[in-house]
Amino acid sequence: MTLLNHIVTLQLCPQALSAKSDTIPQSLEQLHAEKNRITALMLRLSDLPAGNSRRMAAVSFWQRTIVRLLDVLHSYEEVSGSRAFSAHYTTAAASLLQVMTGLEQHFGDDLSPEWLLPHAYARAARTMLLPRLLQADRELGRLLLEAPLRRIILEPVWNFLERPEERISFGELLFLRNLITKLLLFAHPAHATAENARLNIHHLLVSINFNSAGYFVYCVENVRLHMHAIPGLRERMKLLGWCMRELKNIPPGSRENGLRPGCFPIREQLLVWLKEERIFIRHLMTSALPAAADNPWTTRLTVPQAALMARVYMEEGLVKTASLQQVFATLAGILHLRKADTGEEDAFRIKFQNPSLSTVTACKQWIGKVLDRLNDYESQLRTGADR
Repeated sequence: MTLLNHIVTLQLCPQALSAKSDTIPQSLEQLHAEKNRITALMLRLSDLPAGNSRRMAAVSFWQRTIVRLLDVLHSYEEVSGSRAFSAHYTTAAASLLQVMTGLEQHFGDDLSPEWLLPHAYARAARTMLLPRLLQADRELGRLLLEAPLRRIILEPVWNFLERPEERISFGELLFLRNLITKLLLFAHPAHATAENARLNIHHLLVSINFNSAGYFVYCVENVRLHMHAIPGLRERMKLLGWCMRELKNIPPGSRENGLRPGCFPIREQLLVWLKEERIFIRHLMTSALPAAADNPWTTRLTVPQAALMARVYMEEGLVKTASLQQVFATLAGILHLRKADTGEEDAFRIKFQNPSLSTVTACKQWIGKVLDRLNDYESQLRTGADR
């Protein structure tokens, strides 16, 4: 049993204080001295590099010890007849909180995130978070972000402040603090305007893995509203493709870090939904196309070669069409391409406008073979005519 544990569990318990109230000052003085000794020990350990086994073991031990003893002091306050000693328990808890605060400030990476916050530490955290939360709410309102989105973003912090009976872990508190800090930096007048805030706030929330169910529903509903305002299925596909590219540009998060640790990251949730929505629209587009022949033509031409030959035929006037999209739609079947895939169409357009030298050479080779075959036909016909 450590001296700290002895002082709290034996010397400061309600039964001991009731029997020997004159020893309270001495016990509190011993507790203060032990707090100073532990602080000095932690300062020496801070010189060790992060990940050092000795450092991690010491931080883990003192985190468990302080959390347990703070909860013990909290339980003392609920014992009948201990109200007379509440001021002494507050003093003792203040010393332990100083140790816990020092651990979090200097050894944040070594703390176990799954441990639940002691009641006293949670009260102190709420006191510090409230003014910063109010400031973040004002700044987000200044950027004209819609009220439903602001409520979704700040709801986890409000829940922590307004529901003291619900305990959260050290990891969850770290996320809430990080969220408020990033929101305040995001909304700083020096680099945030209402024009760029709407898109950038989503980049921020996805990057920190704000994987709440409410935020997922909000994103899905807003994408659907945008799609319903677009009349064409192809344009809707392009919107979904743009959303997917934006998400993929954000580094992926992990299940261990986020608003809901261990749950599916919000980036991956949204990508899965976007992919499923694209499949659904592709099915609608395929159903809207005329039924293909039972035995459609096929070709060994590659997409770049087909694009180049389509360009040559169009420039020579052999093929007349209203748009390159129609050419792609015609060739997609015989090239075994998916007509509804905007990625395939984009690739076709790029190769149409910028053929490579190897593509030109390959086309010339098989055109040369076609010319040789035509020359053979001509020779055969001329020979037959001479007879």
